Amino acid sequence: MKIPYNCLHTHRNVLFAARGGKIHTFNLLDGAHIARWQHPELQTCIVADVEASSAVEPGQQDADDAVVADEEAQQPPSKRQKVTTGDGGHQSNDAEEKAGGKKARAKEQRKPKPIPVPDRPTIIQLATTSDGSHLVAVSSHDKAVWVFKHDGAGQLTQLSKRIMPKRPSAITVSPDSQILVADKFGDVYAIPLIKSSEPYVPPPNASSSTGPQNPAATAQPAATVLTVHSKGNRAALAAQQRQLEKPTEAVRAEGPDFAHTLLLGHVSMLTALVLGEDAQRRRYILTGDRDEHIRVSRYVPQAHVIHGYCLGHREFVGAMTIPPRRKELLVSGGGDEDLLVWDWVNGKLLSRTSIVTPAKEVIPQASAVAVSRLLALEYPGEQGPQTHIVAICEGIPAVFTWQLLEDNTLTRPGVIQLPGKPLDIAESPASDDTVSLSVALHVPEGSSAEAARSLHIIRLMVDDGRLAVNTIAPVGDESLESSEQDVVEEDVRTLFYTVEHLRKQQASGQEEGETEQQGDSVAEE
Repeated sequence: MKIPYNCLHTHRNVLFAARGGKIHTFNLLDGAHIARWQHPELQTCIVADVEASSAVEPGQQDADDAVVADEEAQQPPSKRQKVTTGDGGHQSNDAEEKAGGKKARAKEQRKPKPIPVPDRPTIIQLATTSDGSHLVAVSSHDKAVWVFKHDGAGQLTQLSKRIMPKRPSAITVSPDSQILVADKFGDVYAIPLIKSSEPYVPPPNASSSTGPQNPAATAQPAATVLTVHSKGNRAALAAQQRQLEKPTEAVRAEGPDFAHTLLLGHVSMLTALVLGEDAQRRRYILTGDRDEHIRVSRYVPQAHVIHGYCLGHREFVGAMTIPPRRKELLVSGGGDEDLLVWDWVNGKLLSRTSIVTPAKEVIPQASAVAVSRLLALEYPGEQGPQTHIVAICEGIPAVFTWQLLEDNTLTRPGVIQLPGKPLDIAESPASDDTVSLSVALHVPEGSSAEAARSLHIIRLMVDDGRLAVNTIAPVGDESLESSEQDVVEEDVRTLFYTVEHLRKQQASGQEEGETEQQGDSVAEE
């Protein structure tokens, strides 16, 4: 199958659509393809995949597996230890071994299983400046933030690439041309939109004026070659000594080589980031994390000051949005059964509405959802624009909609079923007074809608107060599809289905008194 579109962003009549390691631009008025940018490492990855697939001849892998199995079968069985009982007799400790083995296996099953992510270029975040003059993108495998010059008509020119200390999980561009980057380590950094042409000089360490210039001058491993005997431990000791012998300049060089400012930090991985503004036009940074918290912090230069919290989620926060005409409100969702509406300035929960109930109309056996994207749309009405909230959930082939009323409640739920599972959505301005949605779809192999394209534009209408489909049209042509990278279904799920893994699940079969939970299996560097 072809790798699907996975990340979307729009500005005026231009659609930016990420597809693996490529960024495509389309004209939203006629759906025409404009331009394409490709990650520099993508071609190398494609060549490596082809070489790897051709390295093993048909039937060779099966023969190798058979040889290994035969060699293992010829090995003598391991000896069982005998224990002496108090009366001098011998008793096999099989029962103890079985009990210990079951406990070890149960404990091993409770440990978080790390998810191996294919090391291929993948664009996971897109954002533009308010005037659309620049596009910012994030590639996950190399933790890079890319900045492009945009001519306003879909043509992109790469300006810079900056490697962040940890893998970014959310970005936004502030009105003062700062890129705010939230990462999976729980930190938010601010970096300038335009990278300086001057060499970056990191600020001096606060302790450098009193501390030694070379840490090796005072820091030495506690172990020595006289106390370490095994080959592995001696290798580890040698590595420690080499690390301590590095000069201060080499240690500093390991950090980012560009201007960056640490604004704030959580104790959990960050999952969502938006900017808010109160009635006095004071700006705030709103951050959501895996530990069910939404924090409201002041904007730069006082981002270290916590204004308040929005506490009410029982599961991770997966997405947040602030309606353009209701800037005092915040709508959030994630692993909970409900969407939550907040007075975020005062940290007050205003209302809840179920998202599991409409999800059951699509998948009757659904008992939990993972909200991956939220949008606030303004639809023209006879009495003024109406605010609608749009959501997608990981793995559910539908778009869910609600109308946001003046009493701060979500009502008139609607379900727009899709020919595939949505990976991202973006608002697309239409040529008239209607509103459209751009939808990136993953159409699984073997499904009845397998021939459906990965990118669609849905023109919406209002029916009985609910958003409904007016028309739906695919974007792209056969020549564009044929040039895309081939992937297997497993890689698609590993790359793009990451939200549900944020859920903390209580392990089954725990012993009494144990409260172990799954760890952060997706919080990579």
